[in-house]
Parts: sequence; structure tokens; C-alpha cells
Amino acid sequence: MTYQQVIRIFTENSNKKFDEFNNKIIKSGVATLGCTIPFVRSVAKNCTLSDAESFPVHACYEVDLLRGIVVANCNLAFAEKSKHLAEFAQTIENWAVCDSSTVKVPCSEREQYFAFFCDMLTSDKPFVCRYGVVNLMNNFLDNLHIDKVFAQLSKIATWGQYYVDMGVAWLVATAMAKCRDATVAFMEGGGRQVFNKFAYNKSLQKMRDSFRVSEADKRWTFTVKIT
Repeated sequence: MTYQQVIRIFTENSNKKFDEFNNKIIKSGVATLGCTIPFVRSVAKNCTLSDAESFPVHACYEVDLLRGIVVANCNLAFAEKSKHLAEFAQTIENWAVCDSSTVKVPCSEREQYFAFFCDMLTSDKPFVCRYGVVNLMNNFLDNLHIDKVFAQLSKIATWGQYYVDMGVAWLVATAMAKCRDATVAFMEGGGRQVFNKFAYNKSLQKMRDSFRVSEADKRWTFTVKIT
């Protein structure tokens, strides 16, 4: 699929009202056309990796999103795919492209991917860091990895960046639903030293907003809130 074909498809299927709404919530510095994520995913299915990576970066939001989806879903072994993921991560400039381009990690390569995404936490680029955070959240919130995930959060170099703090809060709230006891122990212990006040309290708020967290645990969040 050529770049011109992709732009034509996106333009013909754009929606002005959705575009106005999308611009308000994404707050991207890149132009947008007004296509939904499911529609971009449908177009991405017809693009090869070489197609997607040949498209200009930041030509528009939808093209950036398409590239991320194609790279995240390409069928390559870790040694090769990780190179493409690392290159893509460096181009991310908004949360929507970041969060919609996560990888489904194969069981046979879990440890390689775990180390790979943990390394992203040290980046001085907020969206590279967030990409590491959301991929850890989507693949490694299990009893085998949960304590390792929490330990790795101390490596984050961009605390205080809004989208990093919010990504971590999302991870912790999800961890509360999946690995409750380990998450409580972390929030009552090391989490207070690792997180800044905003990220810590936002994690608790997201737990209260979750339908997967019990009412008793939601009450607990108020007892550990940093004032």
C-alpha cells in the first residue's frame, strides 16, 4: 500500500466532528484527519511493515498510529522486531499512538521483552518511557513479574511528566485488580519513596475509579493517600 493510497483512504473516511473531539483529548502537535482507531486498525491490516515504515513520520496522527499498529503486530522474532519497536518508540509524541500500539508478547520471548521494555523506563523522552510502562502493564502484571515490575519503576527518569505519571498510575490501578496483595504491599512500602506525590495519589484515584477494585480496597486508598 502506498502513502498516497493511505492518505486518500483516511481523507475519504474522516469525520470533522470526531476530529474536533479527538484533537481536544489527544493534544497532539501533529495534524489529524478525524479517523477512529478501529478504522485505522482496519487499514493497517493491509499494510506491510516496509509499507508503514516508508511513510513520513508525523505527516498526520493517523499515519503515525498506523505505523505503530503495524510495527507492534509484525510477525518477527524478538531480535529483529525489537529494533523496529525501538525506532518507532523514538517517534511517539502523544498518548493515543503510544497506548494503541502495544505489543502482545509471545510466551517464548517474555523475558527478552521484559528487559527490553524495562530499559525504556530510563529514557529521557516521556513517551518512550510511557511506551515501556504500558507494555509492561499489558503483558507482565502477573504473580511471576509483579514485584519485578514495581522494582523497575524506580528507574524512571521522567517523573513529573504528566503522561509518564498518568501511565504509571494506570499500571498500578490495573495491578491492584490483578495482583492485589503485592500492590497493597508496594503502595504501603516502597511506592511512597519511588513515586512523586501526584503519581502516587493518582494511582489511588484510578483504583477508586475502577470497577475491578473492591469497595473495601477503595476505602483503603484513602488511608494511604499522601497529603
